[in-house]
Amino acid sequence: MKNLMDEFGYIIDKINTASFVEIPFKHLLLTDFLSDEHFQEIIHCKEVNKPVYKTTESLIQDLLDSGYQVQNFPGCTTSIEQYLKSYNSNKYEMDTEILEGFGLTMRLKKFETPLVERILTFLNSEEFSSCLKNKFGVVCNNKLNTSIQKYLHGYEISPHPDERNKALTYLLNINPNPKSEKDKIHTSLLKFIPERKYIYDFWKYNDKIERCWVPWNWCEKVVETNLNNCFVIFSPSNESLHGVKLDYSHLEYQRTQIYGNLFYEKSSSEIWKTYKDIDLLKNEKSRREKVKSLIPSSIINILKK
Repeated sequence: MKNLMDEFGYIIDKINTASFVEIPFKHLLLTDFLSDEHFQEIIHCKEVNKPVYKTTESLIQDLLDSGYQVQNFPGCTTSIEQYLKSYNSNKYEMDTEILEGFGLTMRLKKFETPLVERILTFLNSEEFSSCLKNKFGVVCNNKLNTSIQKYLHGYEISPHPDERNKALTYLLNINPNPKSEKDKIHTSLLKFIPERKYIYDFWKYNDKIERCWVPWNWCEKVVETNLNNCFVIFSPSNESLHGVKLDYSHLEYQRTQIYGNLFYEKSSSEIWKTYKDIDLLKNEKSRREKVKSLIPSSIINILKK
């Protein structure tokens, strides 16, 4: 590990000295995260920089042959057959009206480029994990899980703050094509529109209820994480709304990230509700009754007193 600290220790220094951004919620946003030497080697290595493909079928097969595997991931299917059928027909059978489609996420499992293996080893190390935990004041015995992932067209996660069992989440853009910064492939950091801000308090005072995905029109975009070699990390909270919707040609290049998560040992949530359950504006006549039903009984008793 000493050699890796000598090589990548500058990353920890950047995080330790970085200042938090508070809008739209507390996070770190670091540009030029990797050194230029490391970044250029990463985006030009064979695992990341792929040729232009004629078909999605040939793209997926080449990724599989190159050490990628289909990853179970929100906003995606794990069935290549289902994805190809939907992609080629542009018809997506969805079990929710909140999303328009789904994608396919591929995670790199085999490394040929030495730098790729070294940097992922470092980003999964106790030293790096401890740095992030200390920066965000997170107490957790679990280790950070970091990987390289490619996301194909259609991948969509509507605005959400992440579930309560997640302690940290981060992403680093390592897109091999310069035009990626202008394409519709990036994660947005959002906030609720004024009439939906009540949801912040609902999640705050109902900490046994899991936080859910919400419609795009309930939110407004504040930050778009579009820059290459841009590192974004936050500790999920009731305010940490973010979402992504890919609409681009993955035959030319694929949206590629170094992606990491840290989970708590146990989730504090016990109850699941969808966005429909917390939509107090749908029926104004029943709004007072619905608000009352969502307030914990302990709070009601205090108000009565």
